[in-house]
Amino acid sequence: MLGGVVSTLRAYVQPGDAVLVHSPTYIGFTKSIEAAGYRIVHSPLKLDDQGVWRMDFEDMERKLAQNHIHAAVFCSPHNPCGRVWERDEIERAMDIYRQHDCVVISDEIWSDIILPGHKHIPTQSVSEDARMRTVALYAPSKTFNLAGLVGSYHIIYNETLRDRMCAVSNKTHYNEMNVLSMHALIGAYQPQGYEWVDELNQVLAGNIEYFCDYVDEHFEGVSYSRPQGTYMVFLDCTEWCCEHGRDIQWLLDEGARVGVGYQDGRPFHGPCHIRVNLALPLSRVKEACDRLDRYVFGV
Repeated sequence: MLGGVVSTLRAYVQPGDAVLVHSPTYIGFTKSIEAAGYRIVHSPLKLDDQGVWRMDFEDMERKLAQNHIHAAVFCSPHNPCGRVWERDEIERAMDIYRQHDCVVISDEIWSDIILPGHKHIPTQSVSEDARMRTVALYAPSKTFNLAGLVGSYHIIYNETLRDRMCAVSNKTHYNEMNVLSMHALIGAYQPQGYEWVDELNQVLAGNIEYFCDYVDEHFEGVSYSRPQGTYMVFLDCTEWCCEHGRDIQWLLDEGARVGVGYQDGRPFHGPCHIRVNLALPLSRVKEACDRLDRYVFGV
């Protein structure tokens, strides 16, 4: 997946050039893009009055123009915010990219993990121009826990774009698909796999509902935007830390001390955030919530 991001950038922009990325940002984008020699320009997402993450289209336009940007990474659904973009949002974003002649790398690895009431809209489906300027990246790894097999793939309708991207990626042989990963991919996307994913999403929805309701009831000063997809919750602990004289490192250390693992949000551009993975049995979610309440947030 990340190899596809870098290969596309190398095919179309020069090292040192800027790439537009929305923040909060998946840490893998930051590491791979910067390590390949590119400069990231962040366009921060904004929370609206209902606590829903939104793109700041005016900020996107301004930064694309000011930095002469011709490549953008678009995360749909968004990681770590869990936002499932609606069609009109994608259409507007893609029109902005069109106006500034941006190649769009659309990371849609989470597209199977959509919670009830929401629908994934493939970026390439919103217009003919979007279809022709987008490299869409997918993988069964998040859905079926197959990351170790290296089975990501791309969909590129523009032949010139595809040829240039493949020419770069073929030279590196980075994370090439193998026979086992190929058959795992084919096997996953069969009717039995579809049924399993439907059940998985119901389980994840229950986990997220329990966890978010628990945070609301027990962790005063901790806020979040309820995810619409993925199995991650991005918790903003700014108010809690200020009220209790703690910092994010204390929360990380205390969570580890009581056996609850969560991720530092700072590398994702969340200054006082933690990223919580809820892809586990509900009994473990309940146990983790209880420990956090008694030993960490309940101090």
